[in-house]
Amino acid sequence: MRADVFVGLNVDHYPRQDFGAGEVVLNNGANTDRLLIVLKGRLADVGTGRTLGPGEVVKAIEFFGSSQYGGQLCGRAPGQVVVVPRAAVRDALNAQGSMTWNLACAISIETLASMKEHA
Repeated sequence: MRADVFVGLNVDHYPRQDFGAGEVVLNNGANTDRLLIVLKGRLADVGTGRTLGPGEVVKAIEFFGSSQYGGQLCGRAPGQVVVVPRAAVRDALNAQGSMTWNLACAISIETLASMKEHA
């Protein structure tokens, strides 16, 4: 998922987290109380090997549909993420339409349930 879907979310207002190659950016089981968006560099999902680059949202399905992130993300090279609190994401989506946040959560919960069925 790309960060540009969050119309009205100005990431300049939120803290950044720098990371180096091999450094853990998101631990398995971390609470989904914040959304991470890659600003610079690359992150690797340790479990899947998927790589995320600038403009990509970290584990959006889990952010919207679960209380904890699954898997660990590590830096592939030095970079930076922006850390956006859950309330700010909810406000940005609700500004797009009153049901947008609820719809994102419902789709994500259904996706996670479907993934468990096929596992």
